[in-house]
Amino acid sequence: MMKKLLNYSPGFLLLLLSSDLVQSQSINVDWKTAKGKDGFFRVAKTQQGQWWFLMPDSTPFYYKGVCAVNRAGTAGGRRAIPGIYAETIDRKYNYQQNPDLFVHASLSKLRALGFNALGAWATEEFFNKGMPFTEIIEFFKEPPFLPSVSKREGLPDIFDPSWMIAADKKARALCSPLRNAKELVGYFTDNEIGFGKTDDTGLDLGFEAGQFDFTLLRTVLGMDSSKAAFKSAWSFLLNSYGQSFEKLSGAWGVSIATVLDIRKLNDNKAVINSKSYDADAEAFSKFYAEHYFSVTSQLISRYDPNHLILGCRFGAPPPLYVLDAMKPWTDVISVNNYRPTLYDRYDTLYKYAQLPLLVGEISWNTDLFKHIPFASEVQQPLSVKERMFRAGSATLQRAAMHDGIVGITWYRWVQGVSVADRFFDGVVNYNDEPDVHKDAHKILLPTLDSLRKRANDGKWKSVALVNGEMNLFFDSLRPGWDQPLRIEISQSKPLPHAFGWKMKGSFEKFSFRGNQLEMKLAIDFEEAPGRSGNTAAGKGVYTIQLLRNGEKWAGTYNGIYNGSKLAGKIYAFYFPDLK
Repeated sequence: MMKKLLNYSPGFLLLLLSSDLVQSQSINVDWKTAKGKDGFFRVAKTQQGQWWFLMPDSTPFYYKGVCAVNRAGTAGGRRAIPGIYAETIDRKYNYQQNPDLFVHASLSKLRALGFNALGAWATEEFFNKGMPFTEIIEFFKEPPFLPSVSKREGLPDIFDPSWMIAADKKARALCSPLRNAKELVGYFTDNEIGFGKTDDTGLDLGFEAGQFDFTLLRTVLGMDSSKAAFKSAWSFLLNSYGQSFEKLSGAWGVSIATVLDIRKLNDNKAVINSKSYDADAEAFSKFYAEHYFSVTSQLISRYDPNHLILGCRFGAPPPLYVLDAMKPWTDVISVNNYRPTLYDRYDTLYKYAQLPLLVGEISWNTDLFKHIPFASEVQQPLSVKERMFRAGSATLQRAAMHDGIVGITWYRWVQGVSVADRFFDGVVNYNDEPDVHKDAHKILLPTLDSLRKRANDGKWKSVALVNGEMNLFFDSLRPGWDQPLRIEISQSKPLPHAFGWKMKGSFEKFSFRGNQLEMKLAIDFEEAPGRSGNTAAGKGVYTIQLLRNGEKWAGTYNGIYNGSKLAGKIYAFYFPDLK
């Protein structure tokens, strides 16, 4: 097998696979798994169990898109307000007279860097111009809305007939013109939505639309009694208790004699401390999600029965009850991610849902990519840019190796001009010139298709611990802490130090035999900011035992953190060097 290494920058080595490897790797589709209509984009598994998009002619397609390719240069597409970039485009391409020059130049830039698709918020002038594209409907933008303590638009009242009319009108306007489009991959229903909280404390993390004081159920039960959601929620709840307020009161441990009493409880911010209440709150959020996914799927299919439904672009792994509500109504689950642990983070979701995943947004321009050192840097420090590219490239390579991930989408098309170590996310900057990521994209992206084909047989998952990286995930490494620790292994031994976000570890023991691994780690923690205040600095020592199952290891740990005993579960993913 022909291979070569390109030295992109000091400390950044990326394995490139020659074009003859692409030709030598064949993908045998298991047609029983195919989703979608013949003659349009579909998804299917290989006979080895790896998901792929299939182009209209059935050619396997690994999606490498970019978000927000449009004149405004921002998310929102047709809703976006033109700004600095639009002024550049109008002046450079005379866009107002004819957008074709801008479209052609933009698509040429994308292809030159290795991109092959248009993500959410591309505008209509880019459709059917020779590059696969997606459309986003954004049903959650349609009123009427439920109450929201954030004083901004909350979740829509999807039970209200006026919302149904608006959603139907939007689906008809956006989907009907595209029903025969061969280059359309499919439709996103929304972006980073949530389905309300299922407890009365904290925030609805990762789901920007759903930050309330109370659960979705309690919020809706206490709203205006004339609203459709109020009536649906009370019908849902009382059906569970035989239409009996007495039974409901007993289960929740509070006095509820009429449908108006919840409003009084909400006004007084009364605590409802009951397992039955918690279960009912989760059940109603699932009920809301089921209604949303079923309605939006049917509306899209009413006006375009030919294309895939790509989900709602989760901002974080959703609860399992949301996946249960979603599974019957979507072909692909779309997820957004700005962490180096993309593979690890969404593997559990994939294993549970057994549906292909499309990464709707990713950028390596975040602190988790830029400011977690590699163990090898103890001897040879990297610049922030080099570290960002090394960690980011590894993340996208691993995504391409995941059985369920059918593509990635860079966020975003345009942003400011990067200078020194102040980077922006744009493929191009506001001057319409390629920005800081261009060389890394140009080296990396063309290799991902062949890397995915190479990973199809799954043999890499059982490669011995010789050279590679392992991410360790503790259920509570220190109180309230969910960040992993990265171990680098060389010649079957760990490098002396391991790093994670605001933490540094050193090994007191590391031994493995067959599929069993045991280690002892001492970890120093820095003070770290959090949503509920800072997490104090500390020290921990942990003994870890792991058992291998493919690329994933699982086991237990016990130790001491700041003098207190800790014990729990741990899992890890091992990624061998790509050689």
